[in-house]
Amino acid sequence: MKRFLFYLSFFFFFFQAARAQEPSALLSGHVKDKNGRPIAQAGIYVKYTKFDTITSEDGSYFLHLYPGDYEITCSALGYETQSIKIHVGKGKQQNLSFTLKPDARMALNEVEVIGKSAIKEVRETPYNVVALDAKSLYNSTLDLGHMLDRASGVKIRETGGTGSNMSVFLNGFTGRHVKLFMDGVPMEGFGSAFQLNNIPVNIADRIEVYKGVVPIEFGADAMGGVINIVTNQSANSYLDASYSYGSFNTHKSNISLGHTTPKGLTFQLNAFQNYSDNDYRVFTTVQYPNGNQEDQWVRRFHDTYHNETIMAKIGFVKKPWADRLLLGLTLGQEHADIQHANIMKIVYGQKERRASTILPSLTYEKKDLFVDGLNLRLTANYNSNYNRNIDTAARQYNWLGNSWAKSSKGESGVHTLGEFRNKNASATANLSYRINEMHSFSVSDVIAGYKRQNTDEVAILDPISAADTIKRENRKNIFGASYRFSYKRRWVTSVFMKHYTQNITGPVDTSRTSGTFSYARFDKAYHTTGYGIASTYFLHKHLQLKVSWEKAYRLPTENELFGDGVLETGNASLRAENSYNYNLGLTFNKQLTSDHNLYVDVAGYYRDINDYIRRLIDQRLGGAAYSNHGKVRNVGVDTELRYYYRDIFSLGGNVTYQNMRNKEQLVSENSTQLSNVYDDRVPNVPYFFGNADAAYFIRDFCGKGNVLSLGYSLNFIGQFYLHWESQGDRNTKLELPQQLSHDFNMSYMMKNGRYNIAFEARNFTNEMLYDNYSLQKPGRSFALKLRYFLVKRH
Repeated sequence: MKRFLFYLSFFFFFFQAARAQEPSALLSGHVKDKNGRPIAQAGIYVKYTKFDTITSEDGSYFLHLYPGDYEITCSALGYETQSIKIHVGKGKQQNLSFTLKPDARMALNEVEVIGKSAIKEVRETPYNVVALDAKSLYNSTLDLGHMLDRASGVKIRETGGTGSNMSVFLNGFTGRHVKLFMDGVPMEGFGSAFQLNNIPVNIADRIEVYKGVVPIEFGADAMGGVINIVTNQSANSYLDASYSYGSFNTHKSNISLGHTTPKGLTFQLNAFQNYSDNDYRVFTTVQYPNGNQEDQWVRRFHDTYHNETIMAKIGFVKKPWADRLLLGLTLGQEHADIQHANIMKIVYGQKERRASTILPSLTYEKKDLFVDGLNLRLTANYNSNYNRNIDTAARQYNWLGNSWAKSSKGESGVHTLGEFRNKNASATANLSYRINEMHSFSVSDVIAGYKRQNTDEVAILDPISAADTIKRENRKNIFGASYRFSYKRRWVTSVFMKHYTQNITGPVDTSRTSGTFSYARFDKAYHTTGYGIASTYFLHKHLQLKVSWEKAYRLPTENELFGDGVLETGNASLRAENSYNYNLGLTFNKQLTSDHNLYVDVAGYYRDINDYIRRLIDQRLGGAAYSNHGKVRNVGVDTELRYYYRDIFSLGGNVTYQNMRNKEQLVSENSTQLSNVYDDRVPNVPYFFGNADAAYFIRDFCGKGNVLSLGYSLNFIGQFYLHWESQGDRNTKLELPQQLSHDFNMSYMMKNGRYNIAFEARNFTNEMLYDNYSLQKPGRSFALKLRYFLVKRH
């Protein structure tokens, strides 16, 4: 808390010091070609200053300046750059317009564009990272999780349909091994009402996927990698509203709007909701009261899900004292029926969960703070989650919806109202200084705190759940420092270190020593240091080599330490994982001719992990628990290939193969007995998967500015075992068979994208698809989406 207050004091000091003087003059004008036609997206730059803007659709621009003498430069792709010197008087509005001539160099077959997109800038860093453009998917009904499923090396694991539990599988790591961020802010404490499974893709501008080695700016204790969701940070005024209806009575709606005034006051609002009955058919085992059982097709009957969320931000952009200052508030709620446990044969008829989230946030960014090259970024958020897990019925259900009386209350074996509050707070400070074009330094510090308060009197009186009376707290701090060397932007190397500190208070099960259900308070303090290096070298301007290595640590998360209050049991005595991560990548990206573009990316990785935290499933009750397994080794490769023909056709795909094996020779750390599963693949982990997609665009279809697009995607997962492959004979081994599914989408954009209608058919061949421990996912489904989009560029 002291550090948190220090960051706030630090921020307000700079806020007051930097806002002492504001621009008091306005420069405006138009940019046109020699025929008088307006040029949109032309850049207006004030030489030797940080002031810049771009022209709107009608070629106009506005620029606030201090009084003085300036040289104004205007540039646009395909035109010659023009510079004009001008004197700007105090309190005056002056006009300065440009007429640009065509650039004769555009007659060449290839033009090198100096300004790069944000996605290309990310790809060219020394880290093994891929970036997905969300804007191309705005007409789809995808959530952020299913968008991520298209990235190389990424596979989304989910337990069912809309709103089901979802985790990211990346380079052999899943769940908490992969850290999620939104605009650089950790999402660990955001709560279940605001997660990948319910956030629409329209909120994101792009998604960055860092594999293995992670920059210090995130302050992440991630071994699998980091996923950063970058939201729309444009200063444009816009409105984006959509509604979709699909199979299983699924309704999704979203509205996003933003406005920025000429003086830099900005406002953004995102509101969305999801609803589904999730009553798709599944093939599973039906149990009867007399003990008989039968495999048959049934329809899910207790899996309704809905959530509602509002995100609002207000603040200032492009001011002398702040590039961005935003105050935000996120409000979310969800309600979910729970149909089954972690295995399909255990079915529920009345169990449910409810959750709500209140999350205020603060973001401050300032480049060239006091001196050129000194950049500061501060973020802070506080989240209060309310959770209620209801399991009070003294009934047992089967998949036909029939039920019969039980001798005890609670379908899962424990009678609970499961009411508790999670409180999370985090603050991040990033400070970087660029000495010159070759040398720069960065430091980062992230502090985070978690506390759970249980208010379920029923659980507290139950001796099995008496652990709920014990305080649960998790506090951690991650400090990082790095040095970056860049030689003519052709060779870039970063050397870094990270220091990890964690303090844990929680319950541990002492039943083994006492012989009865009992728990004791457990306190632990942990600290260690990691380090690494990442380097990239351009063998050719189209061919990039990447190499990185890190000694990484991953601290146990709240769910692993304390459980989720529904289907997972915590383990407060878990040790931090540690790993040596090696990455090697090669990227080829070239415009072959004026019509053809090719992108190829190949990345290999090696992970040597100790104290690997594994999620274990109770086959009798269907619950889950966590344990330090021991040593695990993973070797793998990701390959992505993409081809573009003008703006008419695109084709691409990616394939991942990995070999994640158990390298723990003994049964346990306290045993001398050799393990019979040594060198087995880690169970319930897919090792061969990929996807492919194609899109075809018909321009000016039934009207100028209208576009009809047709898309197809294929998803593939190879066969893998659910349990250790050395255990059991061929007839008793549980495995997930090879899975292959197909999706189709079609959209029609009218009036340059203002009006949109889209149709989707997912898994249109109606394949039987499964995930974690044979949990069946929906079959064939259809959806129709209507979308309206309006933007005014500033």
